Amino acid sequence: MVQRPVALYWPLDALQVVLAWLLPSGAVVVGALGQFMLALVLLAIGFGVWLRLWRSRKRRRVASRSAL
Repeated sequence: MVQRPVALYWPLDALQVVLAWLLPSGAVVVGALGQFMLALVLLAIGFGVWLRLWRSRKRRRVASRSAL
Protein backbone atom coordinates (compact mmCIF):
# COMPACT_ATOMS: atom_id res chain seq x y z
CA MET A 1 0.00 0.00 0.00
CA VAL A 2 1.39 3.37 -1.02
CA GLN A 3 1.53 6.05 1.67
CA ARG A 4 0.22 9.40 0.40
CA PRO A 5 1.51 12.65 1.82
CA VAL A 6 -0.84 14.44 4.19
CA ALA A 7 -0.41 17.66 2.20
CA LEU A 8 -2.66 16.22 -0.51
CA TYR A 9 -5.63 16.00 1.83
CA TRP A 10 -5.93 19.63 2.92
CA PRO A 11 -7.73 20.81 -0.27
CA LEU A 12 -10.34 18.11 0.26
CA ASP A 13 -10.72 19.08 3.90
CA ALA A 14 -11.06 22.73 2.93
CA LEU A 15 -13.68 21.84 0.32
CA GLN A 16 -15.62 19.83 2.87
CA VAL A 17 -15.57 22.74 5.34
CA VAL A 18 -16.68 25.23 2.68
CA LEU A 19 -19.52 22.98 1.51
CA ALA A 20 -20.65 22.34 5.08
CA TRP A 21 -20.70 26.10 5.69
CA LEU A 22 -22.54 26.95 2.47
CA LEU A 23 -25.06 24.13 2.38
CA PRO A 24 -27.61 23.94 5.17
CA SER A 25 -27.94 20.88 7.34
CA GLY A 26 -30.50 18.18 6.69
CA ALA A 27 -32.89 19.43 9.37
CA VAL A 28 -32.94 22.89 7.83
CA VAL A 29 -33.67 21.48 4.39
CA VAL A 30 -36.47 19.26 5.71
CA GLY A 31 -37.92 22.20 7.64
CA ALA A 32 -37.82 24.45 4.59
CA LEU A 33 -39.47 21.78 2.42
CA GLY A 34 -42.14 21.31 5.07
CA GLN A 35 -42.86 25.04 5.12
CA PHE A 36 -43.02 25.10 1.33
CA MET A 37 -45.42 22.15 1.21
CA LEU A 38 -47.60 23.74 3.90
CA ALA A 39 -47.71 26.94 1.86
CA LEU A 40 -48.75 24.97 -1.24
CA VAL A 41 -51.51 23.16 0.66
CA LEU A 42 -52.84 26.41 2.13
CA LEU A 43 -52.69 28.03 -1.30
CA ALA A 44 -54.66 25.15 -2.83
CA ILE A 45 -57.28 25.36 -0.06
CA GLY A 46 -57.57 29.12 -0.51
CA PHE A 47 -57.90 28.74 -4.26
CA GLY A 48 -60.64 26.13 -3.79
CA VAL A 49 -62.57 28.42 -1.45
CA TRP A 50 -62.20 31.35 -3.84
CA LEU A 51 -63.31 29.22 -6.79
CA ARG A 52 -66.38 27.99 -4.92
CA LEU A 53 -67.36 31.53 -3.91
CA TRP A 54 -66.82 32.77 -7.46
CA ARG A 55 -68.98 30.00 -8.93
CA SER A 56 -71.78 30.56 -6.42
CA ARG A 57 -71.73 34.30 -7.15
CA LYS A 58 -71.87 33.54 -10.87
CA ARG A 59 -74.86 31.21 -10.35
CA ARG A 60 -76.69 33.81 -8.27
CA ARG A 61 -76.11 36.42 -10.95
CA VAL A 62 -77.52 34.12 -13.67
CA ALA A 63 -80.49 33.19 -11.45
CA SER A 64 -81.31 36.83 -10.75
CA ARG A 65 -81.22 37.66 -14.47
CA SER A 66 -83.54 34.78 -15.38
CA ALA A 67 -86.01 35.84 -12.66
CA LEU A 68 -86.43 39.26 -14.27
